[in-house]
Amino acid sequence: MGEHVNMSWFSNKKKIPQFNPPENMTPIEAVTHLCASIQLADGQADYQEREAWVNAVSELFPEFSEERADRFLNEAQTVLTKKTGSDRMNYILDVINRIKVLLSDEQINVLSPKLSELIEADGIVMTAEMEIAKLVESQLGISITVDDD
Repeated sequence: MGEHVNMSWFSNKKKIPQFNPPENMTPIEAVTHLCASIQLADGQADYQEREAWVNAVSELFPEFSEERADRFLNEAQTVLTKKTGSDRMNYILDVINRIKVLLSDEQINVLSPKLSELIEADGIVMTAEMEIAKLVESQLGISITVDDD
């Protein structure tokens, strides 16, 4: 008799979407969260920035599902909009550290110019975007060249 346990009361709790914390992210999630942090650094993500992200993801993960990637982008934007100041920077740092664990050196070198493209995508280089770039450079040991003229 005791074997028939009703588990449904667990599933009803999931009203709030559950996002993976950085330490549980897949490579594509981590890269997407990093890209989203750059997209949102200037307050809004625009079409050019989205294109730059799509380019980065398709080069790094040729097998990716666009639907999953879009979901990750929406999750990333939701998570990041709720965080401000040092909370947001600490979150981004966690994401970068996750990338350091998950991606090969080769992938990280591919990511470098993609992040440059993303920062330059909307034609305006914001201080906040450069702060993230500096963080990426120091953590991943790559250089992100931004043409800010």
